[in-house]
Amino acid sequence: MTLPVIPLPFDVPEVIPVLLHPVTVHFAVVLPLVILILELINLITKRKSLTITVYILFVLLIGVYVSAYATGVIDGKNGGLLVSDEGLEHLKAHKLLGIYLLYLSGLPILLKLLTLVVKKPWAKIVYLVSFVAIIALTVYQAKEGGELVYEYGLNVEAKVNLDDTVEELQDEMDELKESYEEQIAALNEKCASLSSAEQPSQERNETKSVPVNVVDTNVTQLHKPMDSNLTKDESNTTK
Repeated sequence: MTLPVIPLPFDVPEVIPVLLHPVTVHFAVVLPLVILILELINLITKRKSLTITVYILFVLLIGVYVSAYATGVIDGKNGGLLVSDEGLEHLKAHKLLGIYLLYLSGLPILLKLLTLVVKKPWAKIVYLVSFVAIIALTVYQAKEGGELVYEYGLNVEAKVNLDDTVEELQDEMDELKESYEEQIAALNEKCASLSSAEQPSQERNETKSVPVNVVDTNVTQLHKPMDSNLTKDESNTTK
């Protein structure tokens, strides 16, 4: 959105209930269309009663636009923290366009009064073209608001519950990860202690095996002379 930001001279009170914005938006979209239809009819009939009715509806339209903006601000604050970054950018653009529409809501009645002063065909053309442009901008704003709900889940209870569930599952995963890391660390310490305990026992076994080999060699050496003596005795007996 490249439109410059225009601040409003008033703050929206926090006492406005949540989720009233869809109700007021319907009036903000339909009421200008009703006024346009009455104006087209009045171009043919030229009844003063219809002209008075149009003025009354224009005043009512300003109030509807103010209500739509105020309830939209409250709903945006309520659900803006739960949408994605992209959805938050769309929400800001939606709010900015709402401010422009709020300022433009008084333009049709001013142009309508201008047609009473300047009784020229071009004045009525400017009035009708400007009013149609405001209606088109209002319809576009309503479309953008629908995208915030259906695409980004703004103020949708199911999405809020889903986000809460996802957050709980993420916390559980973090806890399980910490527990897993602690168990792995404990197992590593246990393995290290076992390996350090096995090394001295292996050294002791190697130390004990050396004398056994010496004894075996001595026993072998003792048997050799005895075998030789037995051979000499057998030879003597044969003689």
